[in-house]
Amino acid sequence: MDIKGIIRQAGGPSRVAKATGLRSHATVIGWRRVPAEHARTVARMAGLTPHDLRPDVFGPETTHERGAA
Repeated sequence: MDIKGIIRQAGGPSRVAKATGLRSHATVIGWRRVPAEHARTVARMAGLTPHDLRPDVFGPETTHERGAA
């Protein structure tokens, strides 16, 4: 899923901006990928895991972690 789809699934740029403490939805619209500091919040909102959004930061997800989510 691309970044626009993730943001849409999380409730849209305004909702993501509010949940992450950003002043403007325009900041969210300009993301090329979810910043690491917001990955957990956006992942929760979108029904994903932080590993799905940023495997470069959170590493590969284990089967055990997927079952616990």
